[in-house]
Amino acid sequence: MHRTELKAVFGLAEKAASVWGETGMPRDPLREWQERYSCGGTRLGFKPEGDAPFSSSVRLICDSPGVVRTTLSPGLVFRDRSMVRDGNDNRSLVVSLVRDLKFWHRDREVALGLNEATILQNDEPGKAGARRQFAFYEISVPQHEWTLRSSGSAGAPMKAINRHSESLKLLLGYIGVLAKTGLPAGRETRDAVSRHLIDLTVLAATEPSIGESRVGCVVAARRAAVLEHVASRFQDPGLTGASLAQLLGISQRYLQRLLQETGKSFTEHLHELRLNRAFARLTAPNSNQRVSDIAFEVGFSDLAHFHRLFRARFGDTPNGVRGSMRTPETHQT
Repeated sequence: MHRTELKAVFGLAEKAASVWGETGMPRDPLREWQERYSCGGTRLGFKPEGDAPFSSSVRLICDSPGVVRTTLSPGLVFRDRSMVRDGNDNRSLVVSLVRDLKFWHRDREVALGLNEATILQNDEPGKAGARRQFAFYEISVPQHEWTLRSSGSAGAPMKAINRHSESLKLLLGYIGVLAKTGLPAGRETRDAVSRHLIDLTVLAATEPSIGESRVGCVVAARRAAVLEHVASRFQDPGLTGASLAQLLGISQRYLQRLLQETGKSFTEHLHELRLNRAFARLTAPNSNQRVSDIAFEVGFSDLAHFHRLFRARFGDTPNGVRGSMRTPETHQT
């Protein structure tokens, strides 16, 4: 068969695969979204806006509590009276990830801006949506967990939570770290993450005075925010403990205290990230990048200092490591 004909055949096959599922039945993108979303979030329906084509994405960040991020084409997500009979009485904190997202629940309407939140009761009908593509987080907490942690202040459904709320910012920072790094493998650590998420969610919804039982989750979230900033900015040669503390609005001493329990100082975290990235660059297949260029690219401004730290960490020079990982060749410095 001619190459052009083959290309046409494969093109038709790919198009068919996008329309028909593995079972041979036509795909239903809306149903697929509902099934994927309900694995971690609340069972929902969706009504498109006019004739707009349906598109969606779902990301499960944590399964206990359920933390789901979804993006949807223009329209309305809803939970109707038939759906609320599924026995789900969780309370959900929903965070808008767009500038204009409207909610209708308990005969009330709330319009949320970017990084603002409200509370929904899952055993009661409600809906939310926008006339253009929108996205949100849902953090779904079992009712008994919410009651246990709320100290009598349950947080009223449809209460609008401002994006300047410190508790909400800490919660979003913590979720951001989990979205980037994934959940830890150890069960004890995963249980701790679950507790912190629930505590921060309830705290953001109720905003009581922080008692001793909640200090730990706030500290953990602040520490996670520090580590996330270091991980995302370590290649900046101007990043220092002082500049990061100023950026986060905390003192440098407090930043040091936050990192103390990790067993590493700010500088040790910074060097570890830079050296690991340099190692990956040096040992990448067919990498001929100069060692000096790699050192500067990962954030070092002093080449001699980079060589000393690299050898102390990996037991060899950068060129030695590169040479040991592949066929010897001429290296540049």
